[in-house]
Amino acid sequence: MDIVLFLLFATAGALLGTFTGLTPGIHVNNIAILAVYLYSTGMDPMCLSALVVGAMVAHTFFDFIPSTYLGAPESDTALSVLPMHRFLLEGRAYRGIYLSTVGSALSMLFSLPVVVAYFLLFSVISYTSFQYVVPLILVALIFYMFYMESRKSLKRMLYAGYVFLVAGVFGMIIMRMPQNYNFVPVNIGTSLLFPVFTGLFGIPVLLSSLNSKIPEQKLERITVKKEHLKSSLFGTLCGSLVGFLPGVSSGIATVLSRAFFKEDSENYVVALGSVNTANALLNLAALFIIAHPRSEAVGVIGSMITLPPPVSGHISDIFFLLLGAAFISAAYSFPVTLMAARMFGRILSMGRMRYGQISRGILVALLIMVLLLTGPLGLAVVAVATLIGMLPPRLGVMRVHLMAVIIVPVLLFYIT
Repeated sequence: MDIVLFLLFATAGALLGTFTGLTPGIHVNNIAILAVYLYSTGMDPMCLSALVVGAMVAHTFFDFIPSTYLGAPESDTALSVLPMHRFLLEGRAYRGIYLSTVGSALSMLFSLPVVVAYFLLFSVISYTSFQYVVPLILVALIFYMFYMESRKSLKRMLYAGYVFLVAGVFGMIIMRMPQNYNFVPVNIGTSLLFPVFTGLFGIPVLLSSLNSKIPEQKLERITVKKEHLKSSLFGTLCGSLVGFLPGVSSGIATVLSRAFFKEDSENYVVALGSVNTANALLNLAALFIIAHPRSEAVGVIGSMITLPPPVSGHISDIFFLLLGAAFISAAYSFPVTLMAARMFGRILSMGRMRYGQISRGILVALLIMVLLLTGPLGLAVVAVATLIGMLPPRLGVMRVHLMAVIIVPVLLFYIT
């Protein structure tokens, strides 16, 4: 393998991850599809694996920008929409993105000892026994969410139960629908989760801000505090946990993080940035430690390279090479994400436009993207999701209960 070519592919992956992260509805799995095609032409599988890893890591840095400025979340950033939107309307959008980016960067370091810990853990216990923990975690998380509402009033807890039930049933219906109804003439792998999360979290926030005005965005110098380090460590641990659990996305870890940082938006955003990046790295580690890829992109890597037996007494050299590709991507993504955030901030500050005008433009753009990527079925899904997404503020409960759209299908998967 040509090491220079390997580094170039890792960098190219970071550039592609910039595109997927900044473009609502486009996922890293689309890069994995490209890698499979290039692999069929005889291209070096290690270089292509570096391409996918670079895109995975960069995506976790950049995907907070559209959720902040456009209100277009994915499952990984859905719960960040409200605090990030609050930062935007306070003129501190750059601060919010800076904190999420710091969280992502710190998790690159915090994930290293966690990888070693998982390697040692699965040297002494079986992966099958580890999976039984999942439903216990989810049930405990659900009870904690309702407990938080019960501290306000019994009425709030009942309203929260209603929202949770509606979102959970909606999630079960969505998971049983065909997932590729796009109008684009190629299979780009976009699922109905894009209109689901756009409707549940993005559009209701945009609609509530039609009469708002964006203040001048402050591009301030920000100091990383001690509590930010603790938040990043917590987010890394949450992200690493779901990185090893089948069927569990980092959206579940965001719910856990939200429970602990409910009243602290800054530390929550740091934790959420760490969740997403740690989940990507531990997804990769799971391929080498337990030989079970936890995402489609990592599964593609496993199909292209020859894997050593899991837990064979040492961590494969291939993993360290791909880890190097991840760090190359992170080294590129950290400054470029902040540059992009400053650029968006300056554009908004120059126009001094009423946010209602921008919101209407974003709404139209999102609906067009939903139509192109998921067809008329996606438009129907986003309409229903929007109605459900408007329930929490009307009923006075936390939006976190909308994550039942993921929690319920995953829990029932494990129970059945």
